[in-house]
Amino acid sequence: MNLASTMIENITKQTYESQNQRLRLFARVDLKMKLHILQLQKQFFHKLKSAYGDVDNTVLTLSSLIVAIDSVIKKLDIANLNAIKIKGKSQKTKVKREKVLGYWAIVRILKLEQNMSFRQIAKYFYKYHKFEISHSMIQKTWNELEHTKEEKDNVK
Repeated sequence: MNLASTMIENITKQTYESQNQRLRLFARVDLKMKLHILQLQKQFFHKLKSAYGDVDNTVLTLSSLIVAIDSVIKKLDIANLNAIKIKGKSQKTKVKREKVLGYWAIVRILKLEQNMSFRQIAKYFYKYHKFEISHSMIQKTWNELEHTKEEKDNVK
């Protein structure tokens, strides 16, 4: 651990992992909450600057951001905090779904022409595209897209 990391831990009174948890939560909150946190960050920065004048501004900036996030978290109730966490997970699912749709031509070839299972397709993506996705996500997307095509073809 380097000097800056140690300084940040001393200033924030949080472990490295705890700091990262706060920053991940910051990434999940909506824009209004992010702007509120950044307003608090400015205030905390000036307080920290007066207390730790000899410390580099970048260290103080990161420390003040972590402290601001922590102060907002302490004001939230458990329900709101859990809702933020769930929103973040659903965002990750949306990103993976979009990425799978980008590879959809490959999925169709592997499934229809190569007769690969959804598990095998998931392993293929991990091995050759460094893209980790569950077989159930591929299957769910397959059922949504391909069954819709079948229904449209049957109507005609």
